[in-house]
Amino acid sequence: MGGTLLEWFRDDDGSWQVPDGRRGEFVSLAVSLPVLAVFLHFETELPRPAEHRLAAVVGVWCGFLYATYYRTAFVERVPDWISVGQVVSLLAGGLGLTILRLVHVADPTVVFVLTAGGTILLLYLVRWFSPFHPGLEPPRRGVEPPPARDVGANSGADASGDH
Repeated sequence: MGGTLLEWFRDDDGSWQVPDGRRGEFVSLAVSLPVLAVFLHFETELPRPAEHRLAAVVGVWCGFLYATYYRTAFVERVPDWISVGQVVSLLAGGLGLTILRLVHVADPTVVFVLTAGGTILLLYLVRWFSPFHPGLEPPRRGVEPPPARDVGANSGADASGDH
């Protein structure tokens, strides 16, 4: 497992930090998707994915492609000065919720956003708990594998029978 969730919010010095990378995306999706769903449920009504099957299928497919193949291409295009905290505070703060109240969002768009976000969140959960994947940790850098041992040299001396 990728460590406890509390470790993601602690720096090496013990001070608090906002997680970045896949961890930051996981935390922001885990917090913002339920908030968005509850907000949409009380403001309008959550659309049923069965009524908008194409939007649900496209949302799941786009979420899968983002989480598995195209995340690095998307992240490379985002400027360095933009952080997860800024985006979440902008969209979930007063401006984002005010825009959601003023602009009518079509039901297929809501289904697409919720299914894509849910798919990404589900794939990150699977990666976090998978014993075969390093989890949501950033890749290790500067670590070299141990040198290979020459097994053939020792096997000849043991086979001679001079013990």
